[in-house]
Amino acid sequence: MKNIEVNNGVEGIILLRKFENPSEVLVELKQRIADLQANELPQDVTIRTLYDRGFLIDHSLNTVGWTLFEGVSIVVIILIFFLGSVRSALVVALTIPFSMLFAFIIMRFTGIPANLLSLGAIDFGIIVDGAVVMTEHLIRKYRTSTPEERKSGIVRITLLSAQEVGREIFFSVTIIILAYLPILLMTRVEGKLFSPMALTLSFAVLGSMLAALTFIPVIISYVYSKTMSQPDKKFKEPKNFVLTFLEKQYVKVLNVFTTHYKKTVVIGFAIVLVLISFGTKLGSEFLPELDEGSIFLQANFPAGITITENAKYAPKIREVISKFPQVSYVITQTGRNDDGTDPFPANRNEILVGLKDYSTWSDTLSKKQLVQKMRSDLEHEFPGVAFASGQPIIDQVMEIVTGSAADLAVSIVGDDLIMMREKAELISEIMLEMEGSQGVDIEQENVQDQIAIDINREQAARYGINVVDIQDMIEAAIGGKEISVLYDGAKRYDIVVRYLPEFRENINDLKTLLIPSATGALVPMDQLAGIGYVEGQTNIYRLNNKRMVTVRANIQGRDQGGYVRELQGKINAQIEIPKGYEIVYGGQYENLERAGKQLAFTIPLTLVLVIAFLFMLYRNFKHTLITASSILFALGGGVMALLLRGYYFNVSAGVGFVSILGISVMATVLLVSALNRASAKDPLSKTMITATSKEQLRAVLTILVLAIFGLVPAATSSGIGSDVQRPLATVIIGGLTSTLLFAPLIIPPLYWWVNKPKGNKIEDEDEVENKIEA
Repeated sequence: MKNIEVNNGVEGIILLRKFENPSEVLVELKQRIADLQANELPQDVTIRTLYDRGFLIDHSLNTVGWTLFEGVSIVVIILIFFLGSVRSALVVALTIPFSMLFAFIIMRFTGIPANLLSLGAIDFGIIVDGAVVMTEHLIRKYRTSTPEERKSGIVRITLLSAQEVGREIFFSVTIIILAYLPILLMTRVEGKLFSPMALTLSFAVLGSMLAALTFIPVIISYVYSKTMSQPDKKFKEPKNFVLTFLEKQYVKVLNVFTTHYKKTVVIGFAIVLVLISFGTKLGSEFLPELDEGSIFLQANFPAGITITENAKYAPKIREVISKFPQVSYVITQTGRNDDGTDPFPANRNEILVGLKDYSTWSDTLSKKQLVQKMRSDLEHEFPGVAFASGQPIIDQVMEIVTGSAADLAVSIVGDDLIMMREKAELISEIMLEMEGSQGVDIEQENVQDQIAIDINREQAARYGINVVDIQDMIEAAIGGKEISVLYDGAKRYDIVVRYLPEFRENINDLKTLLIPSATGALVPMDQLAGIGYVEGQTNIYRLNNKRMVTVRANIQGRDQGGYVRELQGKINAQIEIPKGYEIVYGGQYENLERAGKQLAFTIPLTLVLVIAFLFMLYRNFKHTLITASSILFALGGGVMALLLRGYYFNVSAGVGFVSILGISVMATVLLVSALNRASAKDPLSKTMITATSKEQLRAVLTILVLAIFGLVPAATSSGIGSDVQRPLATVIIGGLTSTLLFAPLIIPPLYWWVNKPKGNKIEDEDEVENKIEA
């Protein structure tokens, strides 16, 4: 590791203006720094960049690029398999560049940048679903058209066929966009993280709908114009043995299910509800642990240590961390900044650890294991020091938004700091005994000895000395006082007077501080003021104008929600909080609680809107409920996917559940709409239901399999910046997989049960199968 040991320097932080592009600003900023270094700074004065977002941005964009490339490739391969034609697959694939261009244009106007948050979870399978439905329906109509219909021309067949499914596509895509409403209504951190994705995907899906309803039918008619120009020639259908086998087996299974439709529906929904009930076993957290490609450590030394003494440990900390071959650089910051925006005490040390690219790591040590080993070595080397770990960007954001970067911050709010400190120590003891606690510490230092100078006004008057003169001398001697300004061309330097350190090291030096009197005599300070030590607070935090003492902790190996519930129970049982005082649970848990309340309101609202749009499509309440029931299928699969991968329910997973509301409904809309069209032409029967469901099986399989495999790269990605997207993609894949399994098998029997005419003759299973084959 290249290491330049520097123990002192002037540090500056450059803030990015709102709505600016960080990539562009970083390029210009680095150029300006290079110009400043070359032309302005004195010799031997250098500017070293400690940390910038370029590393995270570059690796995140690389992760996004590979995810998008893999997603497009998978979608095209699946299209060729299901459509059985390279030409048709390429026509559908044209939807992707058109939709993304449409989305990029709107993103440009709305100021949404193209980054991990906006593009990381783009599912090209969802984007092409509308075009797939249109293309598959047109090809099936071309294949089943009679010679008389062919003589009327392919344009007429295309127009009539497109009109049949155009309404379904419009409402299905509108429902998909509508399902993102809860995400768009998110605020604060979760809104910043997921709103760009929801908006980008909504723009892209809207573009795909325009493509599916306009130029896709035109291009498909052009591709098949030669084949359809010969009315008497049989339409050649490419053989797909896998789909043919699936269709035959599907008919056999569906015959049994429609014959025993009541048992099928009851057992099917019972299984789905059991799957959903497993959701009670899911833990909860705000967000998965983010990997920014670096480590941010906080070292809290025992209270009372001076900042000078604390700074002496910084080189040793850097030495311990630098021994790890995965480390690129180590930066330590002791105490707090000069302007007081970071109100940390003198015992605080912040350590930023830069890591080498993961591809260069020679061993199998994961980043999580590296952090644990690093903390273990530091705690062994510095006993009595509490070390906590995190990530630089998200920790700074959380400190600004919630006041603490910890997973959990338990604050006691009231007036009596001494009593509140005692309660905080009891809470910290409880947390230390709980499973999953890590880095438990009280944010605020305890009381410390402070030097108090109480000016004796009578004594000062006796010597003819003004109180303000005494105060000015104290300020100048101890803290430093500006007395003039020196101009050097365009540069300006303040002239400050201050006692040398050896003359202000202890309280005796302050007592012998000489103050000039009106007669010119020098009077010692201890004759003019009482000087001594008093105990006092080093910093006082407030919440809503009341004093606050905070216990912070990170949670490892268990979920945040379960941890807080257990902690609340123990605090309520063991600690009595007086009237006028309250306990506030903050940190990332505060965000989890707020996001949960938002989703609890917006998701039911979205469900009502989805049902309203379905009713507008069908104008039939029974068919609306049949279609909406597919949401249950998706919920069950999403829950099981999280359990199987060992993920907790978090905001990312919640966004995934919101997303599948619209996608799962689209597959059921195809089935129910096709059954409605068929029943409008012929009397409803089990034969008709089975035959129609068989016709729609390929379309349902195609749109769901495309959506599932289109998100596999995002669900399996392990690159920097992919942590937030994995739970989202996992939920969508699990939810659509369960929809793929349940919807084609349960929706037809349910449709038959709801719409079965009275006195209908029971058809034999073999009879139904023979009619379909005929």
